[in-house]
Formats: sequence, C-alpha cells, structure tokens
Amino acid sequence: MESIELLERISYDDSKTLGGKMVKKLFKIAMCCVVLAGMVAPITTVLAQESSITITKNEGNSVSEADTPKGDIVVNLSNGEILFQENPDNVVDPASLSKLMTIFMVYDAIKSGKIKLEDKVVASKNDQAISNLTNLSNSPIVEGVEYPVSELIKMALLPSSNAAVLMLANLINPNTDDYVDLINQKAQELGMTNTKFVGASGAVTHDFEGLYTVQRYPSTETNQSTARDLAKMVVAMLKAHPEITEITKNKELTVMSGTPYAKTITNTNHSVEGDLLAYPGIVGLKTGTSERDGFNYIGIYKQDGVELVEVILGVGQFADHHGEYNRHKIGNALLQYVFKNFEHKTVFNPGTQTIDGQKVTVEHTVDVYVEKGKEPVYALEGNTLKVQTPYGTLYGKEFAVKVEPAASDAVESTYIETTQVEEKTPKEMIKGILRFLMRVPFIVWLGLLGVLLIVVMILKIKKKMRRRKERLRRRQK
Repeated sequence: MESIELLERISYDDSKTLGGKMVKKLFKIAMCCVVLAGMVAPITTVLAQESSITITKNEGNSVSEADTPKGDIVVNLSNGEILFQENPDNVVDPASLSKLMTIFMVYDAIKSGKIKLEDKVVASKNDQAISNLTNLSNSPIVEGVEYPVSELIKMALLPSSNAAVLMLANLINPNTDDYVDLINQKAQELGMTNTKFVGASGAVTHDFEGLYTVQRYPSTETNQSTARDLAKMVVAMLKAHPEITEITKNKELTVMSGTPYAKTITNTNHSVEGDLLAYPGIVGLKTGTSERDGFNYIGIYKQDGVELVEVILGVGQFADHHGEYNRHKIGNALLQYVFKNFEHKTVFNPGTQTIDGQKVTVEHTVDVYVEKGKEPVYALEGNTLKVQTPYGTLYGKEFAVKVEPAASDAVESTYIETTQVEEKTPKEMIKGILRFLMRVPFIVWLGLLGVLLIVVMILKIKKKMRRRKERLRRRQK
C-alpha cells in the first residue's frame, strides 16, 4: 500500500507540471500492473484446481496436454486425507513401482526376524543372466558372489534393478507362483481393491526371455494398479518402515563397498536433493516406466513436520523421453499447489474435550488440512468424531477418529501434544525463506517488478523536472 500511496502523491504533485501527462500515464500503467497481478493470481488458483497439467503449466513448466497423467493423488501420510486427486481409480500399469511391494515384504520379514539386512544371497547363473538383459533396468550381478540383503534393496530402489528385486523375492519364497500369490494377498490386506500382480518386478514376464517364469499368471500381461491403491500401499509401508527413505533420499549410493564388485548406483528419481529437478523435502520414493502407459512416479515429501505422499501415473508416451522429467515437474507442481491452497490445523488436542455439547476423551491430537481461510468442519456421531477433508481420505469420505465418553464433571484438558522441533541453523532458515518465496505465483513477481520499474522511471522524470525548474529560475535571474 505504501508504494501505491507514493505513486498517488507523485502523480498529484506533478500532474500540472511539464511532463505531468507522461507521469499520469505511467501511474495508470502501474495501477494496471497491480490490479492485473491481484486478479490473475486468484484466477490461477481457481484454474489450478481443474487438472494437474494446468497446475504444472501455471508453475512455469513446459509440459503439454499429452503429458496429462492417467491418474494422480496427493495424500497426508499421517491420516490418509486426500489433498488433490485426478482420476485416482484409473487402472494403469505401475511398471517398476511394483518393486515397492517386494521391498515392503522384505522389510516385514526383517521386522519379524525371519531375515536380516546382513543376510547374504548367493547370485546364481540365472540371476547374472537376468542382470545382462539390456531391455530391462538392471545393475550388474555376478554369479557366485554373495550379495547382502541391504545392498540388493538399494539396487532395487535406486536404479530399479530387476535382477536384484527377483533375488529378494526368491529369498521370501523361491516358488515364483506362490510369491505372486503372496503379494496379491498383501495387496488385498491393504485394501488395494483395483490392484493385481502377475509378476514380482513390474516388467512383463515375457520380457525375461524365459529366465523368470510364472505359471499361474499370464506372461504377456502387465501388473495393474491405481493412484489410490499405490498411495494406500506406500502409506502403510512408510508407517511400518520409515527407514526406507534413508535409502531413497540419495541421488547416488555406492553398493558392495570394499569388494571388487563395488559400484556407484544412481537414483532414477530426479526430484531428490542434488538432482536436476530437486524439490526441497523430497526423500523418495520410486519411479516406473511402462511401454503401454508411460511414466510413473511416487514422491515422498518430509520436512518441518509435514509428510505427504504423491502418486503420478501414466505421464506422456513411452517413446517420448521427456516424460522421464515431466513426471517430476508435475509432482513438484502438485506439492506447490497443496502448500499454496491448504493449511494444517489442529481440531482437538488430546484429553477431555467438549464436542457438540458432549464431553469425550481424545487419545491423540486430531489435525487435518483445510483450505486456507476456512475452519475445520466436524461432527460427533456416537463414539466417532468425523472431520471433513477436501476430498475425503484413502479409507472413507471423512477422517474418522474414535473417542471415549467422559464424565460430565471431567475437567477439560489443556494439554497440547507437540513434537520436538530442532533448532534451525541459519542455513536452514535461509532455505525456509527461499521455499516461501518460491511459492509466490510468478504473475505476482511480474506485477511487482513492473511497479518497481515504473516507480524508478517516475522518480527519474521527477528529478529531471526539478533540474529543469532550477535552470528556468536561473535564467529568470
């Protein structure tokens, strides 16, 4: 407002002087820039809700309508509330995203004590042959070499090694048919109702040229899943095994260190720190590429107490290599959209609370994301507190929390459940400021720049006019 008042004063003072007309014109142009920036920014927000490709374009990315995902979703990891969705139930070939189910199975086996990260798997002649298939993503595997489970996990996650993930699957169950039955059973347990696995790695079984076969499932079909189903899997996996992101957050890792087989592997996720399309806070998770459906990406954002999962499926065409990067542009843009349009709010803290006139006991903090400028909407139905969310949750139309009845004379709790926040270093504070500035729409920056340039021009004109007046006074003397 101060800059506008300055412009008004300058325009008024100089309107009757030499060059005043030009100043007034510049003033009008400046006002147009301010109004345009103010109008276009909210219009952009409205348009951004229409599709992920619109959101991505509005963030200044060069993508086309052909890059529109076949399905996508962004969810809050803590409670599964959906913050954005577009065709989340479209059935798509997840391709190498399928490997995450095997990683899930391996970590479950480690947690139960069936296997250890230090356990070694001896590579067979068949394993080596699979690693040499040039039509599949892989990492070198050498017959007779002992590969620790920890190293195979890294190879399966970062470069998406088909050989490594099949060695892990074989460790869980050496019968390929029974293993596929197991991961389908796991999918059903997780509520992945539109998911079907026909193989363990995500590659079409036929492409293994007989080196990997499954008898009870068709060899020419792809796995199938949806953005919603994959989000359910990832939320469950990260709640049970959050340590997985300690691997997936890296751009590069060295496997088999200290052996003749040491090798640096590179992450296929271009949104992690240090990569081409790095987005602050991205710590994983996996990519996949389908000859039929295009490019897939699952991103995990974890920063400042916020944990989000995004699933982007079917970007572009397999023949167009730009899809490898555009899936990350879309993923990054959707995160920007969420941060611009939603804010995190606490509905109730733990302890005794009065809800809809009834005293109940809340076990943990109830918090959700709501559209900026709005308050959470909730209702108590029996012993269930239902809180509305933008698009419901992965598990229902509302976020539901169980509560227990409390005595009518119970004292309401003043306890606020918090998580320990580490003291930020100057570097982290600067990063935080930069993240905030990055979230300001481009059109606003453009409008402010226009106003600044016009102010400078007006001040220059005013200076010239003062000099001209001074010269006239001297001549009159």
